[in-house]
Amino acid sequence: SASAGAGVFGAVGRVKESAQHVWAQQKPMSEILDASTYARPVSFGDATSRMQKNLNYFRINYLVFASAVLSLFVLFHPSSLAIFGSVAAAWVYVFSVRSEPLKIGDRELSHRETLMGMSALSAFVIFMLTSAGTVLFSGLGVALLGVGAHAAARVPDDLFVEDANDNKGFFSFLEPPSRNGQVSSGTV
Repeated sequence: SASAGAGVFGAVGRVKESAQHVWAQQKPMSEILDASTYARPVSFGDATSRMQKNLNYFRINYLVFASAVLSLFVLFHPSSLAIFGSVAAAWVYVFSVRSEPLKIGDRELSHRETLMGMSALSAFVIFMLTSAGTVLFSGLGVALLGVGAHAAARVPDDLFVEDANDNKGFFSFLEPPSRNGQVSSGTV
């Protein structure tokens, strides 16, 4: 129907707007890769302090890096790509394509029951029946290792002066942009 199509395009537009808002918060690569800002931490406390500051400051860059590493791991394991694609197709079919509700016997499943069932089935397929979960965790481990090494080795210096007043937490970048281009003051 036309109203369903308009709803889908409206949702896609909001997702695109939010993605552009998040992407705009990314720090320049020149700040990340500046070789003069790397030094071995003198103590464990120094490393954790650097990690805390760098994780907050470069959070979008680290999320992009982790997403890229996970994507590469999945792409280099075609069987895992096929499994994730099949699971995604099953979700699309159950929640978007099917027009009638799911039934087990004569009992109609609620949306919540369908969601919980699909989640359990997806987890079972990904982590128990196939090696896709191993690929996912391996990629996540490599991504976390790279992020942790960068965050611990990079000396924060004075990069955080501009962000000192904006520290609303790690996931504050998920706050939707307001209509006038400013970040909303609500919490996520």
